[in-house]
Amino acid sequence: MTSATEVGVTGLIATYNQRDYVTEAVIGLASQVDEVIVVDDCSTDGTWDVLNSLELANVRAIRNASRSGVSISYNRAAREARGEVLLVQGGDDRSLPTRAEQQVNELSDPEISLVFSVPFVIDATGARLPSSLASEFLVGESDPDPLTFLYFEANYICAPTVAVRRADYLAFGGFRPGIDLLQDYELWLSLAARGRFVRLESPVVEYRKHTTNLSREDASLDSPNQRRLAAEMTHVRSRFLDTSTSSTLERLAVASGLDIGSFRALENRDQVTMLQLSHPDRHLVQLGLDALFDLVGEEEHGRLLAMGLDYSDLTRSATIADVDNLAAVTRAMSAASVLLAPPDTEK
Repeated sequence: MTSATEVGVTGLIATYNQRDYVTEAVIGLASQVDEVIVVDDCSTDGTWDVLNSLELANVRAIRNASRSGVSISYNRAAREARGEVLLVQGGDDRSLPTRAEQQVNELSDPEISLVFSVPFVIDATGARLPSSLASEFLVGESDPDPLTFLYFEANYICAPTVAVRRADYLAFGGFRPGIDLLQDYELWLSLAARGRFVRLESPVVEYRKHTTNLSREDASLDSPNQRRLAAEMTHVRSRFLDTSTSSTLERLAVASGLDIGSFRALENRDQVTMLQLSHPDRHLVQLGLDALFDLVGEEEHGRLLAMGLDYSDLTRSATIADVDNLAAVTRAMSAASVLLAPPDTEK
């Protein structure tokens, strides 16, 4: 158990069909924390039997009544936890020996809302792999504000490396059920709005990369997963705007380069629209464009003027939103014309 502080520490593990890895995952975490709550999501490969065979006094295994998904499994584990600090880990990952001590010490600062690290990457056998194979976690290192990077750029937090307070996890609703690829994203945004993040200098978790990783099954440029990822990203960002406090919206407005004086004078719904229109994600711009069409339909010219907009901005925003993805079609046609061009016959 951790001796870093008197605060109780709980390790959370959600697992499904990870029989070959779960013993190692549980033991490595159990040696550092006061308790480990493992939720098995109705595995069919014998994972539940393996968990029941573990003779560890501080490990409690729970089995869902039916397949519920990773978010509900983690949320159930968090509700069952007795520790004030939660360490999240996958059922196939490995926590390194000093993980709990380092993360609990950082969370002793009330201004810190989340502690994480870039992970080591391992394969199915446990051998270390190049970190570039999980490059999604390497971005954002130099950004001073995790909220603006998460909102404007990408989700770069590796969930199995995260430590948070249980009270914060539950207050913000934990992981989002129904979101398969970015179930942690909205929680990170909420925690970034509430406090500061600490990225530990060295990895504290070995993240296993193999064919069954849910969000890494298909990394091609155009795949069902990539399209689902884009849709989830837009949904989470839009929902986050709709539920954010005025201070958080102002923080995003400053980062967007909007005039903060004019922004503060707007109604909340118009602040959200302006943030949507100023986002680099064309899908979010399209949501802002929808709001503009509604606004013009109401003929509330005063609100348009207050937002610094006029009717011409509908066309400009529609171009940015690229509703029919015409820019991508144009790029594809240009590339095809080069590939199909006849060879140069000049001597």
